[in-house]
Amino acid sequence: MDNFSSLVSVLIQDEMRGIPHHERILEMGQTPEVLVTYAGFSKLDLVVKGKAISKMCFDHGISTPIIQRLPNLVINPKAIYLSASHPDSTVVFTFESHLGSPIIIPIHKDRSVGRSRVCNEILSMYGKQGPDPEAKWKRDGLLLWEP
Repeated sequence: MDNFSSLVSVLIQDEMRGIPHHERILEMGQTPEVLVTYAGFSKLDLVVKGKAISKMCFDHGISTPIIQRLPNLVINPKAIYLSASHPDSTVVFTFESHLGSPIIIPIHKDRSVGRSRVCNEILSMYGKQGPDPEAKWKRDGLLLWEP
């Protein structure tokens, strides 16, 4: 098990014991090249806060093993879209699903994290419910990349 996976396990276990680590910052390495090249991200560190991990697990019901694979899901997306509601964000569309809905990962560009650091930050991960969002997002001209 790698460091990221171990940290995710500890955060979730502690949260279940009533010890949240919402301000903890988990490092995921440099932003993947696919986001830099096709979505205009800066070559900054990619991070996720403990609060987002908690939200993924306890609010959105994403399983711990899927959350532990978050770095790989971002590196190997099914497609990348502009966010329709947040101009500084991009949505990574994964190959994974949750309760029959595709899992998406919103990522915010150039976000202030901590005292004086700027990173690209994963905001959440959840199953996108409703009709096929890919068809609508493509019609709306939001597609940035797909293989």
